Amino acid sequence: MLDVGCGRGEWLELLGEHHLSARGVDSNATMQAHCAERRFDVTHADVFDYMRALPDGRLGAVTGFHIIEHLALETLLEFISQTFRALRPGGVAIFETPNCKNLLVGACNFYLDPTHRHPIVPEVAEFILALHGFVDVQIHYLAPIAGSPFTSQSPDSQLLDRYFFGPQDFSVVGFKPGSK
Repeated sequence: MLDVGCGRGEWLELLGEHHLSARGVDSNATMQAHCAERRFDVTHADVFDYMRALPDGRLGAVTGFHIIEHLALETLLEFISQTFRALRPGGVAIFETPNCKNLLVGACNFYLDPTHRHPIVPEVAEFILALHGFVDVQIHYLAPIAGSPFTSQSPDSQLLDRYFFGPQDFSVVGFKPGSK
């Protein structure tokens, strides 16, 4: 498994606790050094140079948490293409990003990080993976906001609940065709 933009290594730690072999790559030297102190296998490198150097069909999984919203469209397409190429048949790609369908996230919270390029609509993320050959592409909505006052079962109340208290993030998951 490869975690792209692994940051402090929380995902690598969780994978290790479940006895899964994983490594990371991050362009931030401070994050890589932090991971090295924790004895995680993390390379400090430009993510795209690292991905391009990977052999075809080598990885069982590629993950990236809160990275795709930092990429220009052309770069995102190249990243997904490299991910598909590097995965073995049956391999999985998992990318998590802010959910702009939650209006507070899409109109405000997304921009708290000035390095974010643009929000990615879940259906667009799903389309991009499918366009690159991924199958069984799924969207999973994550981290709804607690305490919604919109508890009525009326359609208007449910819509307001979804727009303002709905999931703050989503993940897009796709598989490379072949044996799993």
